[in-house]
Amino acid sequence: MNPKILTLSTILLIFTLSFSCDILKTEDDYPGVSIYKTKGDYFNLVDIGMKGDEIFRTNSFWNSRNNSYHFLEFKNNDTIYTQRYRLQNGYILDSEADLEHDVFINMTYKEHLKREIINSDLGIGIAVPHDTLRKYILDQYPYTEFYRNRTDVKRLYMEDSLEIKEIIKNGEIDKYFEKLK
Repeated sequence: MNPKILTLSTILLIFTLSFSCDILKTEDDYPGVSIYKTKGDYFNLVDIGMKGDEIFRTNSFWNSRNNSYHFLEFKNNDTIYTQRYRLQNGYILDSEADLEHDVFINMTYKEHLKREIINSDLGIGIAVPHDTLRKYILDQYPYTEFYRNRTDVKRLYMEDSLEIKEIIKNGEIDKYFEKLK
C-alpha cells in the first residue's frame, strides 16, 4: 500500500475516533433529570456554574447549528427556559441542574439575552462576561433539597413531568430519585 495513503488513512482514523467519542456516548453516560427546592423563587433566573470563586459555566443560548436560541421559547413578550418545570410542593424539575456548582444570578432569561452578544450572520453567541455575572450573583448555595433521577431504576425525562408529579404525590421520591441534599 502507498505510504502516503496509509499515513492519510491513519490520520483520518485518529481524527474520526477522537471526535466521535462524544457521539458514541449512550444516554447512560448522562445523569438524568433532577428535582429540587431552592431557598427562594429562582424559577425564572439564570444559573451559572462556579468552582470556588471561578466561573466555569455560563450560558449562551444561541444555537449556531439551527440559527436559533437553544432551550428558550418566546411567548407573550416573555422569555421562557424550557428545561425547568414547576411541580407541586415547591419542587422544580430540571434537566441541567448541578448540585455542586449551580449559582443563581439575579438576572432573568430575558435580561440575560439583552446582555448576550448574538451575531447570527457569523453563527456565534457570546455569553455575558464573567465580571458582569459576578455582580449579579444572588445565591451561591441555592438548594435546600436536591434529588437526581435513579436511572438504574427508571430513566425519567422532562416529558415525564406528569409521572414525576404522581411520584411526588405518592411519596415515592426515594424510589426513583437519589437524595443528594
